[in-house]
Amino acid sequence: MTPNKEDIRLQLCRLHYAVGANEFFDEPTVRFAAAADPWFERFHEVIGPFHWTPQEALTQVAPNATARTVISWCMPKTRTARESNRHERQRPSLDWARARSYGEVANEAMRKQFCRYLEEMGCVAMAPHSHMSYPDAVKRLASNWSERHVAFVAGMGTFGLSAGLITERGIAHRLGSVVTDLALEPDPRPYGDAPFAWCSKCGACARRCPAHAIGPDFVDRDKGKCLKYAIEHISPGRLERYGWMDLPIGCGLCQTAVPCEFQRPPLPPEGR
Repeated sequence: MTPNKEDIRLQLCRLHYAVGANEFFDEPTVRFAAAADPWFERFHEVIGPFHWTPQEALTQVAPNATARTVISWCMPKTRTARESNRHERQRPSLDWARARSYGEVANEAMRKQFCRYLEEMGCVAMAPHSHMSYPDAVKRLASNWSERHVAFVAGMGTFGLSAGLITERGIAHRLGSVVTDLALEPDPRPYGDAPFAWCSKCGACARRCPAHAIGPDFVDRDKGKCLKYAIEHISPGRLERYGWMDLPIGCGLCQTAVPCEFQRPPLPPEGR
């Protein structure tokens, strides 16, 4: 039986518990984008020519398949992880770091198992994030597949000063997505084509950033400073502080103790 949107939402919620993602995240929000949405072509200019369109991604595993839908999910960090990180000023809390490191391991398992589910249903599917080149992404500070930008196209949320995605459930989350040849009705974008519509530019995230990598406007975000801070101030001593060495951490301070941490805050009246 061909799955519909409700079947897919239910399956992703099942996987959320099955792979242990519920230890790190609340239940996922799921949204759908048309693979032919013009934004995916625009990302060749916005991000770089190396960023895949859904068709370019799906062709890697199924050269004759036609990409029709991108399924995106957002899993908010648990209250425990968020609250523990609010009190930090230099490095992430243990609970936050666990959610970033091992929560993403669970998220990757969701990508893999969700593709298997769609294949069992007779569809072609692939998770682009699982196929991209990580050394190249680190070198150019941009990946072949941006889960944030994909979620924006699907109507999940818009970008903030920190370059994180502000969703209806906030900015403290993990994202995942799968491209498939299954045709599903795309969800509308409540903000249209405005990529920064839900950010008030209040500056709270900039004040929280220990790397001073966030400025007063969107173009001031400095990815290089962020990465350098993580290498020089978070990685040293991480075995003693956190207990593991071989998974990304990231501080996430700009995502906690801010108005958009777990909700989309109301914007100030126009003109103010």
